[in-house]
Amino acid sequence: MNNKVAFISAMSLLSCSAFANIVEDKKDDAHQRLNASADMSQTETIVVTGTRTAKFLNDSPVAVTVISGDALTKVSQGTLAQALNFIPGVVVTRSVKDGYNIQMQGFDGDHVLVLINGQPVVSPTGSSTDLDQIAAVDIQQIEVIRGAASVMYGSSAMGGVINIITNSSNDERLKLSYDISQYAKENRINSSDINQTLKIAAAKELFGWNTSLNVVHIKDEGFDYNSDSVSQDSPVVEKTFFNVSSQNDNSELTPSISYQLLDEVKLRDTSSVPGQTSVIFYQTSVNKHQLDLGLAQKQSKEPWQINARYITHEETSGQSNSLRDIDIKLAELTGQNVWQVSDIEVVAGGVLHADELNQIKPGSQSVEIDDQSRESAEGFVQANWIKPSYQVLSGVRVQHDSDFGWHHAFRLSGMLNFDVNNTNLQWRLGAGQSYRVPNLKERFYVFDHSNLGYMVLGNEQLTPETANSINSSLRINKSVSAIDADMHFEFNAHYSDTEDFIESVQNVDKSEEANLSIFEYKNRRSALIHGFNVTSGLTFEQSKIQFNYSYLTSQDENGERLASRPRHQVKVNFSYDINAYDIELLTYLVYQADEAVPNDYLGVENNEYTTVNFVFNQEIFDGLTWRLNLNNLFDEHESEHADAARLFDPRPTSTRTISAGVTYTF
Repeated sequence: MNNKVAFISAMSLLSCSAFANIVEDKKDDAHQRLNASADMSQTETIVVTGTRTAKFLNDSPVAVTVISGDALTKVSQGTLAQALNFIPGVVVTRSVKDGYNIQMQGFDGDHVLVLINGQPVVSPTGSSTDLDQIAAVDIQQIEVIRGAASVMYGSSAMGGVINIITNSSNDERLKLSYDISQYAKENRINSSDINQTLKIAAAKELFGWNTSLNVVHIKDEGFDYNSDSVSQDSPVVEKTFFNVSSQNDNSELTPSISYQLLDEVKLRDTSSVPGQTSVIFYQTSVNKHQLDLGLAQKQSKEPWQINARYITHEETSGQSNSLRDIDIKLAELTGQNVWQVSDIEVVAGGVLHADELNQIKPGSQSVEIDDQSRESAEGFVQANWIKPSYQVLSGVRVQHDSDFGWHHAFRLSGMLNFDVNNTNLQWRLGAGQSYRVPNLKERFYVFDHSNLGYMVLGNEQLTPETANSINSSLRINKSVSAIDADMHFEFNAHYSDTEDFIESVQNVDKSEEANLSIFEYKNRRSALIHGFNVTSGLTFEQSKIQFNYSYLTSQDENGERLASRPRHQVKVNFSYDINAYDIELLTYLVYQADEAVPNDYLGVENNEYTTVNFVFNQEIFDGLTWRLNLNNLFDEHESEHADAARLFDPRPTSTRTISAGVTYTF
């Protein structure tokens, strides 16, 4: 192992903290310190992502969107891939490895940081987090920040942050869930195929330590649009998530420990061998271990925390006749302290990070990536000047990278909170810098699919990306007595001017020479990304409706649009509670349209689509609930013929799915 990785790993075993521990304990402190003028009889949502400290949602100087765990449970019993597609303004895309990534405000998954309890879900190569490798279990809420967040969260947060807050309650509990589902009959690989998901969530105090256990096992039989062809459209998937964590709240200091395991296998037939009966299939096999140790001082006016993390990630992927083994190690040590000086809250901390990447082809034992590594050290400080009707937030981050030297980012934000004719208005404005250091995948990765006609190559000459961004939002909250409802409306505009923006582009010369489509990661000179989001909603006693429209335009230095970014997105959801029968109904719609068409397509099959989903949930008696879900009600999906005909079709690889499940809480 690289010496610096080993050094930080050793430090990990001497340190400790967990961000989630602080959230619950700081709620009371938030009531006392952050909004003395608030009506304490009204329960408000507490958020932590915008400032790394607990605040009322309405008092956060950074705009935060919150999705409750209850809402997420209704739309997904498996992984976060489906759950995040429910969130306004978030675009979920399928990757070439049959995983799922995200986009926000025109930035792809490499530029959007995913956190669990404030700690990064570090994709070991530094690339996009696969949402299909994160279990949607025991979630309290998800907090979303749109726009540059490099000052508080570093290199991967140019486009925003998604923070998954898990249940930190100390109450003993045991919850069992079981779901079965089937794809549309015409798309099943076998007519009797049934998908299954089993979840166990438990918590109990053991020897003075509050200990929780979460297990999720998923078996997905896959689907295929055309049974006459060898290739399948969706893989057979089997995966297991195992997570056990424990913390001791009975002492002045709170130590914690957490262990996570992901075991995943995906298999998808792709082609047959000419003249033979054997089938070539695409395989992804992942075995990931993660250890977190922590120590936190929560009962203090100046709380601090230290967290240490070590990850090993072993992956085999590729065509069955051209597999590659990837071995990744990562170590990270983070720390943070909070001070309160009169009306100013100061947060400061730092990060030590190291990771390494090895890649070989087991068939020939040829080395494709030989012990490549990177290390970085980061420090940040943020000051939040808090007044009853306004706030000012400023911060700076400095990073030194082993391969790219020094980088920094500065950001200034503010919030004005005022009332006009019994209507509450909140105006937020943020402007500043962000950056991203090229990851190991972009620099060294070799994705060889010559048998399918293409390759994707890394580029050691890449340079870091930078951006100057501005975000502004206006939110209106009002009680409408005439219809006995609460109304909210929010308008958010964003603009980013990026330099050295990294994209995967086709190398024409190499493609002609090799008679393949060869893509390389390259720095574009610049790219402009801008647009706006409009969200409005009404909340009644038994029902709720919300509408979101997002508009995006993006172009490079030549005026050409950036690929894979829909110009228009609409998300609508409507929920209704039938209290007499403890029934909850939810319908939500996703519409996307007008992606840029790459030059290598011969035409357009389709460039817009709509998916509609329906959820039924009922509590039969105390502790026992059952549910029925219809996903992609109208079976909207990509054309089975478009790819072969080189026609552009951005519709999802999806199919109509019906599922039923039951949950019992002891």
